Amino acid sequence: MRRDYPCLTAYSLLWIFTAGCAGLARQDKSPDQIAAEKALVGKKTALLERENQVLRDENLELTRGSEMMKAELEKKQAEFSANDTRRAAELKAAEASIANLTQKIAILESESGGKIKQLTQLNEQLAERHAKEREKLQEDLKRAQVEGAADKERLTREAAERQFAHGKEVQELKQRAVEKEKEIDEMRRALAALRENEARLQKEIQGLKAPTAPALK
Repeated sequence: MRRDYPCLTAYSLLWIFTAGCAGLARQDKSPDQIAAEKALVGKKTALLERENQVLRDENLELTRGSEMMKAELEKKQAEFSANDTRRAAELKAAEASIANLTQKIAILESESGGKIKQLTQLNEQLAERHAKEREKLQEDLKRAQVEGAADKERLTREAAERQFAHGKEVQELKQRAVEKEKEIDEMRRALAALRENEARLQKEIQGLKAPTAPALK
């Protein structure tokens, strides 16, 4: 959420500095007036510094949010990879079981010629059952891969969109921070000029208050 902060422009600072210098040139302002102006400039400078700190905090929060989103995407990718590995292992185990049963049937057929027909039927049944199971596992694996790819693409796209939006906002915050820094520098220069003018005026006042030398008779 973007926030707009009130601030003094360079033209305002120039006006303050010009007004102060003009006032000293005319000697229209009292030390109290100059002190009040200096206090006002100091307060506005402190306010700009606090606003600049808020911008830095917001920038840090956006950076943390982007890092958390990246970690979540990596976690999802790891989960998808683990699911693919598990389903591939299940399919491989089913194929190994079919191969093992086929081998056992072949051994039994060689040992008992009278049970060939029965074992052949059993083999066909087992092969049909395992073929269905393998087909189901393959379909589940394919569906999981398709869903995983879709989810991965969606998460990647959303992360990229959010990262782009955050990057743009971060750049805006950085630019605003640079502008705030410039305004603070201008305020500091104006404050220094006011202090210098105040010191010069104090010296002039002290010179006016000094007792004059007695006249010669």
